[in-house]
Amino acid sequence: MLASRRKRSLLWRGLQITVIGLIFALLLRNLYSSWNQISAYDWSLNYPTFAIAFFLMLLASSFYAYLWKLILVRLGNPLSYRKSFRIFFLSQLGRYLPGKIWGILGLVYLSEREGIPKTLSTASITLQLILQLLSGTMVFLFTLPLWPRGIGPVGGLYPFLILLPLSLLLIHPSVVRRGLDLFSRLTRQEVISIEWSHREIVAQLALWTLFWSLNGLAHLFLINALFPFPLTYLPIVTGIFAVGWVVGFISLFAPAGLGVMEGTLTFLLGFYFPAYVAIIVALLTRLAHTSGDLLCAAVAWRL
Repeated sequence: MLASRRKRSLLWRGLQITVIGLIFALLLRNLYSSWNQISAYDWSLNYPTFAIAFFLMLLASSFYAYLWKLILVRLGNPLSYRKSFRIFFLSQLGRYLPGKIWGILGLVYLSEREGIPKTLSTASITLQLILQLLSGTMVFLFTLPLWPRGIGPVGGLYPFLILLPLSLLLIHPSVVRRGLDLFSRLTRQEVISIEWSHREIVAQLALWTLFWSLNGLAHLFLINALFPFPLTYLPIVTGIFAVGWVVGFISLFAPAGLGVMEGTLTFLLGFYFPAYVAIIVALLTRLAHTSGDLLCAAVAWRL
């Protein structure tokens, strides 16, 4: 039994490495084939613009932790922002380990040390992920019709609009409660009863939309640090980076969406930029996000 489990674990790890390696190999191959254009372009980084982008990313990350705090408070556990920031960002380092569970386990463990029962911390992170996935998907779908008709095969993305009514259905309180109950049973946790009205869920989604908007503004500045891109494209950039996170998260084999997020961003940004520019922006995004997570974790460690 133990040998069989170890064998499955090794096969899964091998699959992870193979798929992620293949994605990055394809991205690097595209960069190599476009080397003449890359070397001819003036890649001078606009440092003030990049600094603004990085500051906005940190601001969005801080708001991210605050949204988790709000959910925890609504479940009956008031927690100071200082403690919630510390718990959230120290546990976020677990996202970079293989599998999606380590960040959640870290958050549950650190929350328990602050006197928060496992059932409530598990429920809070579950609700957060539900709201984040739904809001990220809905932001992308709402911004999709804003894409200019003449840019690439954009029409091929329009069938995804059929997911919008489904997303609106999923925010109904009874559906959210059933989803939380199911997750509690699957994880063998005590079922937590939540009494959120439809208005409260919509209010939560509005806050998450604000988070995605701030995140989108940060990435628009990040793009402009390398390549001019009009402010009028802010909604589209917001949708692209929101769905990039969603696709990266639901890819179970990729820690922190590694490779998958970059591939998604490259594909969608490729409607607006040459492929090599889209790849460089996607890779710079990963570097900036990882640096931001490490900085936030360092600050959290000192709190």
